[in-house]
Amino acid sequence: MMLSLKKISAALILTMVALALVVAKPTPASALKFLSFGTGSPAGTYYFLGAGFSAIINRYVPGVRVTAESTAASTENGRLLIRGALDMGLACMGTLQALKKQGMDVNKVKLIAVGHTSDTHWIVRKDSPIKTPYDFKGKVIGVGPAGSATLNIYSKKHLPVAYGLTFKDFTPKYIAFHEIARGIRDNTIDAGVIAAGAPIAAVMELARDIPIRILNVDGEPLKKLRAKFSNVVPITFPKGMYPGIDKDVHTYTLPQMWLCRTDMSEDMVYNILKAVYGHKVEKDTIHPMAKMYVPVNAFRGSDGVPVGYHPGAIKYYKEIGIWDKREQYYR
Repeated sequence: MMLSLKKISAALILTMVALALVVAKPTPASALKFLSFGTGSPAGTYYFLGAGFSAIINRYVPGVRVTAESTAASTENGRLLIRGALDMGLACMGTLQALKKQGMDVNKVKLIAVGHTSDTHWIVRKDSPIKTPYDFKGKVIGVGPAGSATLNIYSKKHLPVAYGLTFKDFTPKYIAFHEIARGIRDNTIDAGVIAAGAPIAAVMELARDIPIRILNVDGEPLKKLRAKFSNVVPITFPKGMYPGIDKDVHTYTLPQMWLCRTDMSEDMVYNILKAVYGHKVEKDTIHPMAKMYVPVNAFRGSDGVPVGYHPGAIKYYKEIGIWDKREQYYR
């Protein structure tokens, strides 16, 4: 009996030691790190790019799971990054300058890259009497959702400079891309702006449903914009880009930024950037604008941004031999 008790005691001791070793075992290095990626409206370019980049990162960066978050886009993404509610996000050039003027601490944010462009689409029905934005007076205009660069830059800043218009001249509707498309389709708004990388799925679908026009922004209004905002770049949509558009459309674009929180680790940002740039075929199939995320575009207009590049991004650009040559790619 005593022998049996000794055997049982020994067995219990061994079991307890084994359990202690299991409990004391450190967390595996492969434990998942969850990150959020701020995008924009589900109908816009930001969402396609953010979701596509997240998928590449999840596939090729071990231990990371990135979720693309639909937001009101640029301004909201900037604010959420500063507050620590997002880890990465896309934002229009000029967004951080505006947030800095509002007293927000933009030093909590760093650049990863500059990539695609956000192309200005002022859209009306084909039979609309509106020929230029000068004709917006007295009309109902979709100006973009609260918290977006579409609202805060293209509508609130650019319209007054280019056309002398303020929101007192028309009835503004603070609606997102898909709501603007629906409003034009249903004839509940007279015009609306969608600023994203062309071709835009929401505009493509709208043009298939009803005849539309995209207004030209050129001549003197464009000259005024370029004199005031150095990051405004002329662009032409070739005829046929959208169904029923049988003439070239002359408008303008702004470069877009890929941002992250300053406190993200150097290795994390380095591995994320290397994964996205290093899988070109997969990246380029996300959306036509994804092709613009290449190292030679990564610095375009960044000399006017009030924050620098994240150390992880710098490490990557140094590794591929482009960091010391970046000034030649500012424009």
